[in-house]
Amino acid sequence: MAGVPLRAGIFVAAVLALAVACTGTSEVEISRDRAIEIARQQIAFRPDTTDAERTASNGRPVWRVTFRGTLPGQPPGLFETAVVDVDRSNGDIVSIART
Repeated sequence: MAGVPLRAGIFVAAVLALAVACTGTSEVEISRDRAIEIARQQIAFRPDTTDAERTASNGRPVWRVTFRGTLPGQPPGLFETAVVDVDRSNGDIVSIART
């Protein structure tokens, strides 16, 4: 009888291990460069600087891509900033903020 709880415990552990393995612990993520390419399509100016960081937006893993630059003919001292959140798993645009 003492062996039954042990076998049940091993079975439960095996089921849990299988469940973890099947839930996508090795989820594919788009690259930083691909996220920048996707985000770049959302802006109308040529960026002078580009930054991308892994973060979350409402619990959703995203690449937050920030572009800074000027429009052609824009007066000195004025600049554009765009922040584009790109879903890290599928490349969807999650949000765009422009200033």
